[in-house]
Amino acid sequence: MSKSVFVSHATKDTPLIASLVDLIEDGIGVPEGEIFCSSLPGYGIPAGEKFVGYMRDQMDAPKVVVLVLTQNYFQSHFCLSELGAAWVKGHNIFPILVPPLTYSDVKDVLLGTQVIRVDDDVAYNQLRDTLEKYDFASKSGTKWDTKRKLFLQNLPDLIASLPTPTVIDSEVHAAALAKLREAQAELLNYEAEADKLKNYISQLEHAKDAADVAALKAELSDTDPVLEFNNATAAVGKMFLKVGGKEVLKAMIADHYGHQYAIDMMNYGDEYQEAALKQLVNLDTRQVLWNAARAKELARHIDAVDAILDNPDAYAAISKEFANNDVPLEPDNLEFWQAFYGV
Repeated sequence: MSKSVFVSHATKDTPLIASLVDLIEDGIGVPEGEIFCSSLPGYGIPAGEKFVGYMRDQMDAPKVVVLVLTQNYFQSHFCLSELGAAWVKGHNIFPILVPPLTYSDVKDVLLGTQVIRVDDDVAYNQLRDTLEKYDFASKSGTKWDTKRKLFLQNLPDLIASLPTPTVIDSEVHAAALAKLREAQAELLNYEAEADKLKNYISQLEHAKDAADVAALKAELSDTDPVLEFNNATAAVGKMFLKVGGKEVLKAMIADHYGHQYAIDMMNYGDEYQEAALKQLVNLDTRQVLWNAARAKELARHIDAVDAILDNPDAYAAISKEFANNDVPLEPDNLEFWQAFYGV
């Protein structure tokens, strides 16, 4: 689960970041447990957690992402990935620009975004106001003013202590920028896939029966339709073990499709007696009892086969796969049952 405040920064800038986190926690009042800052002990990644996975989880849904934009930040591939993720997911961001960077250095996905300078005393009130919306500003105004002034007083020494990054060759910079854009595009693809899955789940929640579910799976799933068809028909064929035998299964399939089919007690009495004991058939009325659990299970599997074949794309792929079988792809046809259900 994401913590509320994600501090995106370069590890090389830790002295400045530690002071900023202290300002957020002790000056504004955000609890320690609601701040994620990967380079500070107690605010970062717990022992035993996988770095990339935990970072991804923390970037999933924070309430505010504080971007500490320094020279070191823009030379860090991981920082650029965090920036790209925050942009793609549309998170509430609070960018802080640290000298010697200037507003002209704010480019790409941050272009046009309101950015504050790290030494802008008044602008920090915006951060406090933002966090106050989430009931995190628990410190008094006096405490906030005191901590903010102390932070600004120590700021020149903190900035001076930051290591100066090595100048990057223009080609290396271009390559890094290309990777950033590639990562952004990949994140967009993930977002699109997530939206697709959310829509799929929503439709599943409103599905009325097994046939609807199977139809959705055939329509939205990336699974091979031939494989789905084979699995679905195999599920029907295996039901003979549960209903009493293959003759009973054939009779139940016929009844499902409304075909007349005589129950042959002389030759298949044992099968039908077992089916009767399982409450699947009434031997007096010669009727299938579709309210029985096994009968409902069979009906679900049959409906799944129907739904797959009702999908035009799936039907085309399956027809091509079984073109040499000379069997009509008609699930209410005896030849189909014999070929794919083994009855």
